Amino acid sequence: MPLALVTLMATTTACQPPGGPGGPGGKGAEDAEEQATPVLVTTIERGTIRGEIRASSTIEAELQVTVHAESTGRISSMTLEEGDELELDEVIARIRRDAQSIGVERAETSQADAERELARVEKLYQQGYASQSDFDSAKSTLEKAKLDRRDRSRDLSNTVIKAPLAGIVTQRFVDPGAFVASGAQVVEITDFSTLVARVYVPENELDRLAVGQSAEVVGKAAANRRGVGTIKRIAPIVDATTGTVKLTIGLPAELAGGSKGFLPGMYAEVTMTTEVRENVPLVPKPALVREDELTFVFVAEGDRAKKVRISTGLADDDFVEVTEGLEVGARIIVAGQSGLKDGGLITEVDTKGTPLDPSASADETTTTKAGVAKAG
Repeated sequence: MPLALVTLMATTTACQPPGGPGGPGGKGAEDAEEQATPVLVTTIERGTIRGEIRASSTIEAELQVTVHAESTGRISSMTLEEGDELELDEVIARIRRDAQSIGVERAETSQADAERELARVEKLYQQGYASQSDFDSAKSTLEKAKLDRRDRSRDLSNTVIKAPLAGIVTQRFVDPGAFVASGAQVVEITDFSTLVARVYVPENELDRLAVGQSAEVVGKAAANRRGVGTIKRIAPIVDATTGTVKLTIGLPAELAGGSKGFLPGMYAEVTMTTEVRENVPLVPKPALVREDELTFVFVAEGDRAKKVRISTGLADDDFVEVTEGLEVGARIIVAGQSGLKDGGLITEVDTKGTPLDPSASADETTTTKAGVAKAG
C-alpha cells in the first residue's frame, strides 16, 4: 500500500472520537434513550348517559299587550303602579271628558232635529205635498244623525281606559295629569301564565323531539331560578338559512313571576333530554383524540401506549358512549396523550403528577370518574 494512503487512513482514524461517528457510544448515541411520557390512566366502566340538546333563550310572554288611549285629553284619574294586578275590563285610567260630553249632546240634538224633520216631511208626503226625494232625504239625514250620535257616544266611553285582559302591569307610560292623544301608550299588561322560552335546534334532532316532552329551564344570570317546562309547539318549517327548527317551551305557573320564578326578558338555558342509555361503556371526553373525522384513544398496555380507533354514540359534558373498539375494563389514557405516538413508552402518574408504583394494584391506578372530569 502506498505510504501516502496509509498516512491518510491513520490521520482519519486519529481524528474520529472514541466509539466512532457521533462521539462516545457511536451510533447508539444518535438515537437518545427513549423517554417515557407521564400519563394518567383510567379504566372503562359501564354507566348511564343521556343525550341532551341545549339552547339559550330569552323568556317572553305570549300574551303581552300595550294599551293605547283611544281618545284625546288629560288623564284625570290613574292609580295603577307597575306590578299591580288587573282583571279583565278593570278601569286603568280616565280621561277628562268635557269635549266628548259636548259632542254627545250636540249629536243628540241633531238626532232630535232630524227625527222632527222626518215626521214633518212624512206627514207632507202622505198628504201629497212632499216628493219621494224629500222623504228619502229626511230619512237619510236621520240615519246620519244616529250614526253620529253612536260615534260621539263611543268617543265618550273611550275616555275610560279598561284592561283588555287579566294580567300584571309591567310598564306604565303616563302619569296622572298628563295630556294624551289618541293612540298614545298608557300601560303594558303581561299575562304571566303564558311565559315561554323559544329555542332553535338543528333539524337533525327533530325526530328525537315531541310536543309534551319535558325540558329543564335554568336562569343564566339568576341561577336560583330553575324548573321543568314542556315543549308546547314545534314549528312546521325549517329555517333554510340556519337549518334549525323553532321550539316553544311552555313554563308552568310555579315558574312564572315572583321572587323564585322567571320574568319576561330573563336569559335562560334550556336542556332537553332526547335519549337515555343505561349500562353502556363510557369514556371520559379528555381521553379522545380526533384526527379528521376519526376518533381514537390510547390504551395503556404495560409500559406502552396503543392507539385504538373507536366509534362513539351519545355524549354529555364529561363522557362519551363507546359503541365499538373498546371493551369494559380497558385501561385508557385520559391525560398526557398529546403528542404520544402508537407504541410510545409511558409511565403512569396520579392526578398530581406523581409516578405510580408499577406493582400497585389496579384499584390504586384507576382514576375515578370525578377525578377524570377534573383532570380533563
